[in-house]
Formats: sequence, structure tokens, C-alpha cells
Amino acid sequence: MSDPVETPKRGWLKLLLFVSLAANLLIVGIIGGAFLSNRGNDGPPDRIARQVQSLIGAPFFRALPDGDRRELVRALDPKRDRLKENREALRGRFEAFLGALRTEPFDAAMVKKLLEEQRLVAVRRQDIGEDLLIERLEAMTPGARAEYADRLAKSLRHIRRK
Repeated sequence: MSDPVETPKRGWLKLLLFVSLAANLLIVGIIGGAFLSNRGNDGPPDRIARQVQSLIGAPFFRALPDGDRRELVRALDPKRDRLKENREALRGRFEAFLGALRTEPFDAAMVKKLLEEQRLVAVRRQDIGEDLLIERLEAMTPGARAEYADRLAKSLRHIRRK
């Protein structure tokens, strides 16, 4: 019988797969949370409202008065093409990431580059949401902004207790 050949240890591969799984679960959680958190809300319950909520964050969206929520939803309409391009870019980078994972020999530098590009695309998406929120906040009176801050603080305290 011949001696078994030792295979090189690939701990980094397990770590990369774990990070990939965690990132996928995070994305699924964000999407699922955005979908589920809008049920029973007194704001606009449609898909576009959920999309705005996912762009700026559920607590920021829910703390807005109904009228401001509707205005945010309306303000998103002209930005739909940018968001569609953004989603397509994320999808394309994710496909490239999957391809890089399956390529031998494994190119860690390529995977790192793809992850960095994906993060930049996600940041651009968040920038769209932040711009929408800032526009709404600028349109508020000082009293309305103070009331918004109170509702947001209350919401965040409630989240921390959970």
C-alpha cells in the first residue's frame, strides 16, 4: 500500500465560503426584513414603498409621517432607471463572484476585487436613498424635523430592547 498523499490545507477557502454564506444571508435578511416590516404599517404598503424603505433603512422610513413617506415614494420614480442599473450591476458582480469561486486555481485577488466592486455598487444604492431622505428632511419645518427625530429615537430604543 502506498503512503497517502497529503492535500494542502485550504482554511482560507472555508473562511471565504463562510463569508460568502454570511453575506448572502445578510442580503436575504435585508430583503425579507424590508418585505415583512412593512406589513401592518400605516404607510404606503406597496412594492415601491418597500424599495424606498430598503434604500434609507426601515427605522428612518417608518419614523416619517405618512405624507412624507408618500413623497419619498414619488421622488423615487425618476430614479428607477438608476436603481435598475444598480441592481443589474450587483447581479452581474455576484455572477462574476460565483464564477471566480469555481475557477481553479483560485484567484483570491480577483475575488477581493469583485467584493470591493460589489460594495461600491451597494454604497451607490445607499447614496440614492440618503439623497431622497435629505430632500425630505430639508422640506420639513424645524418642528416637523424635531418630531421626526423624536419618533426615530423612540423607534431605535424599541429596536434595541428587542
